[in-house]
Amino acid sequence: MVYSGRPVLIQRRAPLTYALLAANIVLFIALEASGGSQNPLVLLRWGAKFTPAIRAGQPWRLVTSMFLHAGALHLAVNSYSLYNLGNVVERLFGTPRFAVIYLAAGIWGSLASTYMSDPLVLGVGASGAIFGLAGCVFYFGLRYPNHFRVLAGWRFIIIVLINLFIGFSSSHIDGYAHMGGLISGFAAAFALGLPYERPTNARMAARLCLALATLTATVLAIMPVSTFAPISGLIHASAVVAASAPVLVPLSTVALARPIRAATPQPLHPCSVIRQTGCGIHL
Repeated sequence: MVYSGRPVLIQRRAPLTYALLAANIVLFIALEASGGSQNPLVLLRWGAKFTPAIRAGQPWRLVTSMFLHAGALHLAVNSYSLYNLGNVVERLFGTPRFAVIYLAAGIWGSLASTYMSDPLVLGVGASGAIFGLAGCVFYFGLRYPNHFRVLAGWRFIIIVLINLFIGFSSSHIDGYAHMGGLISGFAAAFALGLPYERPTNARMAARLCLALATLTATVLAIMPVSTFAPISGLIHASAVVAASAPVLVPLSTVALARPIRAATPQPLHPCSVIRQTGCGIHL
């Protein structure tokens, strides 16, 4: 449905946008003080997205990684994007909706990265959530196409497409996280709607589907890969196999609930995996 009227700014200020900017800066300073924001071990300790650790039962990394940045340039680029998009989206949707959309897009960016990116590469940055804000702008464009042309227009669309292309063509940027954030941001904006839009059955169904999909994807993300038998410790057998190539133990020879015997390699802490593999960082 296209609205012919004029869109309304729900509020004059964007307090959560500035709070997020401040949180990112404070955490960046803390990372630098702890040993360096580009040190994989430091990032891991502070909650970077690391698939073996998530599979081992650390789902909070899907959220904490949104607030970490590797290097001053990474922080500066994301802060500039958050400042510009956040000021617009938060005033259009209101702070409560903005908070839900930002969090949902960030989580889905981390989930997309967990499922589709290299599992032994750390993931940090707010870019997934920021792409979710871009998805909100596209939703606004469907409702108010004339105002969208003035507010953003083709230049905005081209910039988003270029950034997606760069994300998928660079080995240091997680394009899957960007795409996951963009799609989920649009979906969350549709599910919540602008504050003055009337709730409809379709919108209520979208809210339920988005919540169930997020919960299901998160639960599946923290489940160990069932191809191999689990081991006790921080890293399950599947993660250890990917990290250090020990002997594989099929489920057909070991009961699902029975731990691997002492003859097999000992479970590795995530820091040990990083030390052995020298894993990189996705921005």
